[in-house]
Amino acid sequence: MISLRITFVVALVFVAAAEPAAKQPAAGVIGVVRAHDQAIVQSESAGIVDKILVKEGDVVEEGQTIVELRRQRQEIALEASRAGLLRAEAQAAETGALLDAARKERERANQAAEVLAKKDVDDARDAVGRLEASLRVQMADVARAQQEVKLREHELKQTRLVAPFGGTVTRILVHRGDALNPVETQVAELVDMTRLYVEVLLPRQEALRLSVGTPIAVRVESEWLGKAGSVTGHVSYVNPTVDAASRMVTVKIDVPNPSGAIRPGMVANVRR
Repeated sequence: MISLRITFVVALVFVAAAEPAAKQPAAGVIGVVRAHDQAIVQSESAGIVDKILVKEGDVVEEGQTIVELRRQRQEIALEASRAGLLRAEAQAAETGALLDAARKERERANQAAEVLAKKDVDDARDAVGRLEASLRVQMADVARAQQEVKLREHELKQTRLVAPFGGTVTRILVHRGDALNPVETQVAELVDMTRLYVEVLLPRQEALRLSVGTPIAVRVESEWLGKAGSVTGHVSYVNPTVDAASRMVTVKIDVPNPSGAIRPGMVANVRR
């Protein structure tokens, strides 16, 4: 009996050792999918939300309006600045016409200086000088009025919050009637799902063997995505510095996403 038991145990060990190693998963490095372009849209100026023109999940183009703020005050200010510009330009034009006439009068006075009193000649010359000085001041007023119009146009433009790049609206963070604080209140989150990359940490020796453009097999949550998550990525960045504590190097791998199945935040397995 003892001999049979020993033989049976040896047979089991032999069979276990003979199991093919190919069933073991290939070694890989775990990374996280991120978007090259991801932003929180905010307002540069204070205002009240008037219209929300998109929904969560909408795909928008660069420059497309996402939210509109109340703009009556900015519209009134712009009209007032344009009226001020017209007034300044009219005053400058009137002074310019008077200056042309004064210059002609000075020319006649200079030509008839021998028969005219010296005071009349001097008065003609002084009139030109006064009008030239007045025109310079008025042209400066015109320039200031033009800048005022540009400022008011910019303020009116800021009441439209637009997408800084094309992408998907993932979150709307405000409601109609909400008051926005400049560069503080978060309005919406925008993510470009078409330009993704996987960020991984590799040992220094392995990272140094990579260069921009190197193809690498990437599997993104394959148990859920299946074949859609198995893609070939290309190295887009190798950090030139090494983390002193871990001796690891950050590497970014651009991955295609034609089906849109891959999402930022997913876990990826990078096959070296």
